[in-house]
Amino acid sequence: MNASPEKILSLLSKESDFCEARVEKLEFFSILHKDGEFRANSGSEEGASVRAFRKGCWGFASGRLSEFPELLMKAKKLASSGKGKLKLMERDAQKGKPPKAPHSELGADGLVPLCKELKKEMEGGRITNTGIKLLEERGEEKYFNSLGDECAEETLVLYGRFSAVGKKNGITEEGLDRFSSLERWGEEELHTRARAAKKRCIEALDASPAKAGEFPVVMDNELAGVFAHEAVGHACEADAVIEGASILRGKCGVKIGSELVTIWDDPALKEGFGRYFFDGEGMRGKKVSLIEKGVVSGYMNSVETAAVLSEKPNGHARSESYSCAPIVRMSNTCIEPGDRKIEELLEMKDGLYLKGMSGGSVEPFTGQFMFRCVEAFRVKNGEAGERLRGVAITGTIMDTLKGVDALSRDFETSPGFCGKNGQSVRVSDGGPHVRVSKIRVG
Repeated sequence: MNASPEKILSLLSKESDFCEARVEKLEFFSILHKDGEFRANSGSEEGASVRAFRKGCWGFASGRLSEFPELLMKAKKLASSGKGKLKLMERDAQKGKPPKAPHSELGADGLVPLCKELKKEMEGGRITNTGIKLLEERGEEKYFNSLGDECAEETLVLYGRFSAVGKKNGITEEGLDRFSSLERWGEEELHTRARAAKKRCIEALDASPAKAGEFPVVMDNELAGVFAHEAVGHACEADAVIEGASILRGKCGVKIGSELVTIWDDPALKEGFGRYFFDGEGMRGKKVSLIEKGVVSGYMNSVETAAVLSEKPNGHARSESYSCAPIVRMSNTCIEPGDRKIEELLEMKDGLYLKGMSGGSVEPFTGQFMFRCVEAFRVKNGEAGERLRGVAITGTIMDTLKGVDALSRDFETSPGFCGKNGQSVRVSDGGPHVRVSKIRVG
């Protein structure tokens, strides 16, 4: 089949039930340095998927683009195999044409020698092993449905991850850092990130072990963003709310935190690594206020969850690729900045300054969380000094939100990949520095 946009729209327009299709093309190159070896990987992929909705049920099929008529038939057959209770809301026609993605400045020929340069940057001293991954990915996705909607988006994804491992007196520590862009490689910043990973590792080897207890803490932009994403963002995904897996179910309009706290998710955030224009259902991604001055103010929706909650879709249905059905996901989840200087937040008699997150977990149903910090410093009389290692914070979403007593005026985001239901999508999170009056540290 010649699966041109015109042909796809023609086939879909003949359907009496709602049907939608996605077509995706992807080209990628990556270079990985690990265990002393360099490994390059490249490839391309093209495919299509179809969803059909009938009698409250979805049918989904994916495969080669040349098989599009067969995929449509299969999706319709699956949708007709039973009766469900799902509903779809009326949707507005989607308009607007996103800008074309820029072309990469490096490509495969440039990334290999660059990776070798970055490796040298990270070696030496007590560093025993280094790891580097550079990924360059160019994609094009097109969306069509039986109502005649059509939209397309191109993406350029550039990502780098740096790891430096060192040993001292039987102690092993790791320093991490990341680079991301949807526009261009920044070679100077890549070198800066590589040096930062090495520096973090060496400083951690010389750090003192942390003491457990409850302290006032200042979270940097990255750790505050992780809290916004993990502890609040997942609890505000409408599918979790509907399934009863969120502590924020039924809390819309309820005050759960400090009036200083406003948290939102914005797919259009210019500096956000999770930026997109249209989601996997062809809906324009819209900024959603999740917490407004301490009050739960909204949820991220797909077309389906919006119908269940009697709300409007806001373009938060995303998928890892054409071969996966869209599910409710975050994009760029951030805390709104305040009006204080960072130095003012550190005006504590005895507390901690915490930076970054190297792992952890959160339970959206109970609100319990645990985050391990990349860096930690003891704060005495307003001065951040002694470096600590092995620091983790634990608590509940509600108590932490209520304990926020100061926000700085700066704002930064950090990139990442978020996993849910076996799918991974690019995201970012961030915000200002955030001070919490008391939190448990271990």
